[in-house]
Formats: sequence, C-alpha cells, structure tokens
Amino acid sequence: MLKFKPIKVGVMGFKNGHVTGMFDAVRSNPMFEMVAVSLDAERRNLLEERYGDAHLFDKYDVFYNDAEMVKAHPELELCICGGSNAEHISQFRLCAENKINAIMMKVPTLDMAEYDEMLRLEKESGIKVCIELEMRWYAAVERVKELIKNGELGEITSINALNYSHFPLWWNHWMNDPQEIYGKATLLRKGDKRFRGGAMTDHPHLFDLMRYITGSEFESVYAEVAPNMRESAAVEDMIYVIGKMKNGVIVSLDPSYANREFEQSNVIYAKDRLSHYPKSVQVELSVCGTKGGIISDLYNPNTTEQLRFEDYEYRVNPRFYDISGTRKLYMEDFARAIRNNSEYKPEVSMAEHKKTMQVINACYESVRTGKRGNL
Repeated sequence: MLKFKPIKVGVMGFKNGHVTGMFDAVRSNPMFEMVAVSLDAERRNLLEERYGDAHLFDKYDVFYNDAEMVKAHPELELCICGGSNAEHISQFRLCAENKINAIMMKVPTLDMAEYDEMLRLEKESGIKVCIELEMRWYAAVERVKELIKNGELGEITSINALNYSHFPLWWNHWMNDPQEIYGKATLLRKGDKRFRGGAMTDHPHLFDLMRYITGSEFESVYAEVAPNMRESAAVEDMIYVIGKMKNGVIVSLDPSYANREFEQSNVIYAKDRLSHYPKSVQVELSVCGTKGGIISDLYNPNTTEQLRFEDYEYRVNPRFYDISGTRKLYMEDFARAIRNNSEYKPEVSMAEHKKTMQVINACYESVRTGKRGNL
C-alpha cells in the first residue's frame, strides 16, 4: 500500500469565521501539509489572541498578500479561499491561473457576472472546487430528508425554518461593510438607509437546505425587512422570507441576526465566549405534511438551556455534537480526489450553488420592489 503524499495547502485570508475550523482540520491531519497563509497583521494578532498562542503561525510561511503567497509557493495544491465575500473572485482567479484546487466559502459571490466567470475558470483550468456548507454535515438534516423521502409525513405542504445568530462584528468588521459582504453598496430600497449584505447574505444555509430537503427549486419569493435591532448596522439584521417551491411546498424562512451580541448575553461555561443564552447560533426547522409533522433543532441539538434557581439566570450546557469529524471526512474525500487525480463530485457544486445565490438576490429584489419575485 503506497503512502499517501500530503496535499500542500495554503490559506487565503481568515476573514470568514469558518476558516479557523478548516485550518485546524488541515494542520491536525497527516493527509495535509500546511505550507503558507496569507492574512493581514490585525487578523493575525486577533487569531493568536483567540487561540492563546503567540506562535500560532510561526511554523508556516506568512504573507500579507494572496498573490505573493501563490508566487512564492508554486507547489501549492489546495487553497482555502477565506477572504471577505468581495475578495473571493480575485482569490479564485489566482487558484485557476495557477492550477490550485480551491475550497470556497458559503458565498462565492453574489455578482452573477463574477459567478459565471468562476464557472468558466473552473472548467477551463480543470481545478477541483468544493463549497464549505457546514449545515450539510448534520445528521438531523439527513434524517429529516429521509423521513420526507420515505413518505413518513405524507405529502409535504409547508416548511418553516430559522437561522438565528448574533451579528459577528466583534471580530468580523467587514461583515458590516456592504461592499465587502455583498460586493457593492446597494440600498435595500428607495428611502432606506440600509444596504444589502446583512443577515440574509450571512445565512444562505436556509435557502440551500430548502432546495436540498424538498428536492425542488424555488419558484417565487417575497421578502420584507423589519427595523434594525442595531443602530450601528449598515445592513439588514432582521428579514423574513416567504417562498414557494416548484413542487408546491410553501416555505417561510427567517435568516435574521436575532440573537443578542456577546456583551449583552450571559456567558455560561464558556472560555471562548461562544456559549450563551440564547445560543450564538440557532437553526431550527418544522415540516408539515398530510400525515404528520416534525420539529427539529438542526444545530447542536443536544445543547440544553436551563434556568438556575440560585440566581435565576439562564445557562447553556454546551454538549455540542462535534462537526470536526464530518469536516475531516469532507476534506479527506477532497484530498483523495486531488492526489489520485480522480473525478470529484462535491456535495454542492459551484454550478448548483449558483441557484442558491440567485434566490438570495431575488429576495433582495423583492425587498426593493415590495413585490413577489419569480425565479
């Protein structure tokens, strides 16, 4: 049996919050060799503080420019494109031009001309590309899909889902910059001071899950925004969507920044400040069918919330399901396809994911016009 030659990996930016999980998965797995990283000095200092390790990046070649990293390391075989959403197009171009396989974050771009360029470059360069969508890794999602497929709930009539979180400005300041998160400064609607690129852009999972669970595409959407909870937010933080799938299922989706920020929450059993009441992230789903329904907590469902009588404060017991195992399998499958030069069929291809990005844009257009938008 031949020894697996490690895949040489680089990271382009640590601006997306999910990149650290992938960085950890790479540096702890012998199937990969972490070679170089590109990030700004402020981000480096923040990450070293967060990890409690002033020497976190000492063993890697560190750059403050993506192009310089790629030029200095022609041996790179895989890059994690973790910049702001607006930076993804330039990072993808570098990967394609240099024949480097790429892991893209959940929003490759919301500019459809840029997306089409990415699809063209993917085809012309022959590189392998996958998209990091962690909600696809949860067993609860698969179980709900299985119940629907097996007819346990009868004919599905409606689905309600929410994806709540705090507004992650404590270390992702770019997520309040519409040019960085949406790609350009586009007002939500006439007379509004807010821009596109808030909660809905940060939470594309709901739209992806609706397509995945129902096995159908969106036919139409209607979206509306509420007044912002946060005066400092330049983008929407509260938004609601009603949609119809082509198979007739009605969906109501709430991808809002509905949970309080860290400084407003109760820190419970958490050294990393991520465990609070409410939880920092909540993803819940209810499905109604002609035979019955199901309610599911899709994200960390074995976390418990308690009201403790000694001080009458809420606490969260974070016995989280560990997604590092599924992330490991996801990345190892990608590594094998790269090393063996074999066909790779990603869970979500770039071409498929474009449909989810188009739904988000249709929702923003609905907010702008005040009317239902067709896809």
